[in-house]
Amino acid sequence: MNVLETAPNMIGRPMERSQTSRLRPLCLMGLVPWLLFACGESGGSGVGTGTGGVEAGGGAVGSSGGAPGVGGDGAPAGGSAPASGGSAVGGASASGGEGNAAGGTSDGSGGGATGGAESSGGAENVGGAPVDGSGGGGGAAEPCPADATFCSGFDSAELPDGAVFRLNGDPATPWTAYFEVDSTVKRSGASALRVKSVGEVSAAYKMLSVPSGGANFWVRLYIRSDVPLGHEEHNVFGQASGSDDPNDATSVEFAEDVGISFNSQDVVRWPEGYGRLQAGGTMAYTLPADTWHCVEIHFDGTARAQELYVGGEKLIDAPNYPAEPKAFTRFKFGYNALHFTERKVWYDDVAVGPTRPGCLD
Repeated sequence: MNVLETAPNMIGRPMERSQTSRLRPLCLMGLVPWLLFACGESGGSGVGTGTGGVEAGGGAVGSSGGAPGVGGDGAPAGGSAPASGGSAVGGASASGGEGNAAGGTSDGSGGGATGGAESSGGAENVGGAPVDGSGGGGGAAEPCPADATFCSGFDSAELPDGAVFRLNGDPATPWTAYFEVDSTVKRSGASALRVKSVGEVSAAYKMLSVPSGGANFWVRLYIRSDVPLGHEEHNVFGQASGSDDPNDATSVEFAEDVGISFNSQDVVRWPEGYGRLQAGGTMAYTLPADTWHCVEIHFDGTARAQELYVGGEKLIDAPNYPAEPKAFTRFKFGYNALHFTERKVWYDDVAVGPTRPGCLD
């Protein structure tokens, strides 16, 4: 029998059993799209977040049921990995939801998937700086780390424990002739250490020397100047050194020389794109005046690898530098005005040790 031809004749009278059995497959086939649609809807609005893992390349992985919901274009800061929206339980794939990665949202029409705890693809730190795993630096920073070989906030008028003052001149000269504990300008605590200016004292070399604990060590210091840091002329703020001797040549300097730089026996390393440019000319990287700057330095005289961070951002990466290994035992800081650039310099919250201390802000 042709069902389409006889269907109108069946209106108003009972169907025969044979007719009913023939129509049942067609009815079921007609219901399939509606069932799929309903299942898909319930799956998409089911559990958008999924119950699987919480961290991956931008989203959570769902557990039971349907396929994972794709979270759209929620790119983490500095990266392009999409956030995964999570899976719908018992149905077809949900189309994402708000896959919140660090720095972007992926809008979808499915469940409210939240894209995981935090997207780690591209691991970006403060200001877009890459997180560097060497030496630690994770967690909250401490003013004085437990493993520090030297630490001071300069809240006492006494020479800090472990510090040595060596003048390039009369050894009887007290350290207070070139430094003062200043309670009027400070980053934290009661006071900071101020290096007296060239106009106040005639000597160029004004440094304190503290133990480094070896050739591979970290420094964190807060530095401030009444003029920008990063002068065209060569002057020194700190250095890894082999001894307390002011004239010790076993050194890598944290200096200024056409901007902020490393300097070792006049071999200079600058931030990328700064200093003396290969194309000619110069571009100095400077730090603003009258501002506290967190500077972290990783010295490694054995591996010949030096790193400089400002505000948590790696500014200079100097591998294979200097040319020969250096047996560092001390860190010196203050101001060595090689070109007698007039300025006042302050230090606060200085820490030296085998692991990265981290900035306190």
